[in-house]
Amino acid sequence: SVPAGGQETGPPVRPKLVLDCDTANEIDDLYAIVRMLRQERFEVLALNSAQWFHYETDLRSVYASQRLNEELVRLLGRADLPTPVGSEQPMGHPWGGDQPKDSHAARFIIDAALRMPDGQKLYVVCTGASTNLASAIKMRPEIAPRIKAYVLGFWYDRDRGVWNKSEFNVRRDLNAANFLLDCERLELHVMTATVSGNLKFEREDSFRRQARMGKLGAYLTARWLSRFPEAKLWTMWDVALIEVLIRPELAAEEQVQTPPENRQRKVWMYHRIDADRMRADFWKAVMPAPAR
Repeated sequence: SVPAGGQETGPPVRPKLVLDCDTANEIDDLYAIVRMLRQERFEVLALNSAQWFHYETDLRSVYASQRLNEELVRLLGRADLPTPVGSEQPMGHPWGGDQPKDSHAARFIIDAALRMPDGQKLYVVCTGASTNLASAIKMRPEIAPRIKAYVLGFWYDRDRGVWNKSEFNVRRDLNAANFLLDCERLELHVMTATVSGNLKFEREDSFRRQARMGKLGAYLTARWLSRFPEAKLWTMWDVALIEVLIRPELAAEEQVQTPPENRQRKVWMYHRIDADRMRADFWKAVMPAPAR
């Protein structure tokens, strides 16, 4: 097309995005990945694996996530998508610190951010612990202003303006969470467990739909049954984060002050989602079109 000024314009540039997931921890990561790879708003550059180490599992958690990531991209017909492995350990030390944990995932974030044209930012979306993102910024601080970070974690009492860091993802790497909150040059968007917890999928409804989705649907059903066989309802925390990126009109966010123990600055926080419309949007996007 040629606008009034006479200068030809090309197709709109899709924002570039890196998805960073602790996929083997719970089942909602799988659904979040499927949704992100069934959209056209963003150009997904990579699917990173994230650790979720804790003392009640014997798994080498990042490699369990890595295996599922590799299986999923094949099922989704995206075997071309890079799947860099993340750090096996949290950032810093058990008593604190921000020593980075080098990994293929952190290096991918660094390289992608450095390649971003002026005026554009790389979206980095963490559905689990933010180890890989925080380590990347610590290793190369100059990438911070070139990134839009979207993280899932924390509880938040909006009426009192009070943060609570005693939440699964934050507890998996408190050092990384604090590092991102303290990083003044980083644009940070937070989807709390308080808000994302409103999005739930019923098992029977999900299984009925997945029965029409071929091998991918069978994979999701098998994973649900093997991981949480008794769960008749599942909270889709991670799907909520993905949906607000793809369909921003289904949520509302506002700027809030960081916790008092962190460097004082404003970050973005979601305070409302339309869970019913998100659920409908998810199934519309991932299910095969009805035969005509």
